[in-house]
Order: sequence, then C-alpha cells, then structure tokens
Amino acid sequence: MVLLLDAAWLEAQVARLPAVDSPSEPYQQSEVSSEQAAGSGQRADHQSSIINPDRPPDARDGAFQKVIFDSTWLDSGDAGGFGITQLELKSVFGLPIPSRRSPLLVTPGFAVHYLEGPAGADLPPQVYEATVQYRWWKRFTPQFGIDFSVTPGVFSDFQQGTDEAFRTPAHIAGQFEWTPAAKFIFGAAYLDRDDVNVLPIGGLVWTPREDLKLELVSPRPRIAHRVFWRGASTDEVQDWVYVAGEFGGGTWAIRRAAGADDVLTYRDFRLLLGLERKALGNLDARLEVGYVFSREIQYASSIPDIRPSDTVMLRAGLTY
Repeated sequence: MVLLLDAAWLEAQVARLPAVDSPSEPYQQSEVSSEQAAGSGQRADHQSSIINPDRPPDARDGAFQKVIFDSTWLDSGDAGGFGITQLELKSVFGLPIPSRRSPLLVTPGFAVHYLEGPAGADLPPQVYEATVQYRWWKRFTPQFGIDFSVTPGVFSDFQQGTDEAFRTPAHIAGQFEWTPAAKFIFGAAYLDRDDVNVLPIGGLVWTPREDLKLELVSPRPRIAHRVFWRGASTDEVQDWVYVAGEFGGGTWAIRRAAGADDVLTYRDFRLLLGLERKALGNLDARLEVGYVFSREIQYASSIPDIRPSDTVMLRAGLTY
C-alpha cells in the first residue's frame, strides 16, 4: 500500500492505501452526471458544473467513470537487494447513492507484485491484492466537506488462506477551504498493516498561481508546476512536472517454502520526480522516477528483520 496524495491520494500500490483525492483538484472521480447530461463518455457541460460545483470536468455520464493502469518497478540491484515489479488495474464506477451530488464510488481493483530477492529471505515469487473500495464524498457547507472510504480485500500469495489475508484499509479526511487558493486537509488513514496501523493525514494545499500547486500534506507532499509546451497549452491538455514524497509498503499473508504460514510486511520511503499529462476526455498519462530508501522486510514469526539496500524506481500509469 503506497500512500498517494495527489489527483488520487492514497491509492493502492506496492501495497497501496485507500485513495483520497487532491484538494487542489477537488475530488476527481467523485461525481456521476447530472440529469441534464446525456450520453456515456461525454464531458460535463456548463449547466452541470453550476448544478454541482464538485463535479470534475472529466466526469462521465453513467456508472462507468474511469479505468486506471499502473506499473511500478524497483530495481533489485546486487545479490542483497530486493526488487519489486507491480502491475495494477482498477475501474471506477459512480452510483447515485444517496444522491447524484454525493455519489458512492465503487472501485474494484487487482494487483500483482513480483518479488526478487533478497537472498535467503524465503519470500514467495509474487503476492496479490484483490480489493473493492467503497468511497463517499459529502460537502456539508461551501467551505467544508468530508471524504470517507473503506477498502476490504484479500492481501496474500493466494497460498495462505487464514483470516490474516483479509484486511480492511480505510480513511476519513476533511477539507476546509480557507480561501479559494488555500485549503486545509486533516484526517487519518487506517492502514490495517502490521507495522503501521494508523497514519495521520494533514496539511495545507496552496495554489498561489494557476500553474503552481503546493500540496504540503502528509503523508504525500507534492509540488507541481505546469509546463506550457507545444501540445499542452490549453485547458483541455495540461502537462505538469512535480516532485513528491511517498510512504510505501504493505502487509500480505504468505506461506513459506517449508509450508509454515506467516505474515510479510514491507516498508519504504520514496522521493519522486514525475511528469503528468491530463487530457480532458482522452488518455491521461504519467511517468515517475524515484529514489527508495529506509527499506525494511518484517515477518510475524521469529525470522529476523531484513533491511534491503536503497534502490531506484520507475512508475508509469495510464487513466482513461
């Protein structure tokens, strides 16, 4: 579970957490179309935006909202290193429950993490995550709203079938709009991990200019600057360069080579440099390169902890 606080905060990645959308782009993927909209896949019109100011410009009419694919690679390095290749696919559906202004988002997802090394660690070749996130956003006043989600799922190598494989990460986060350019975020994420069970969410999102976003929010701070180069100079197509920090890791139920059941927990921290293209009504893409440090592998059994060496990572993602 990797904590992400951007256009899809706290998403699920080399063990990811539930997603909390970026207040700098209020609650993307969080609105089903208004009654005035018609036809699947169309962009929200001006009348829809007036009816619901929280409706993102890329919201689709109908239940289907988005499909998201992410691929992440952590280099294994030398014999003492620990490499991970992660593939994840998710789909986002919006249901008018309890209403179109405050819809329920349902996001089924599946991820596989291929593990490489370290030597003598007795790790399975891969671990999996099969989840369904239920998420709800409600604006109580023009300045204040709450985002809540729960993500039950199976986190295991599919060989160990005890109740340790079933986990229910969740989060609740509030947003207070101090000014149109400054928003305060506060809340907590329940990770349901063996190393860190609860993690605070908090900080300031400040947009001093339309081309600069300062998301000074734990656990994923990010500073993004829009670049106006050829092909990305309109509101429909935007390119952003950013630096960010992440807290990564997760917990999985596994079966060791000798047949004993155990629980594996992995943790790391990441510094990222990324490029993201947002294309309204078309394919969004992002590419990130990062440095991964303070890595640790823990077992629920008496096996000693392992601290792999620092490494580099690459991540690519597509959203439609």
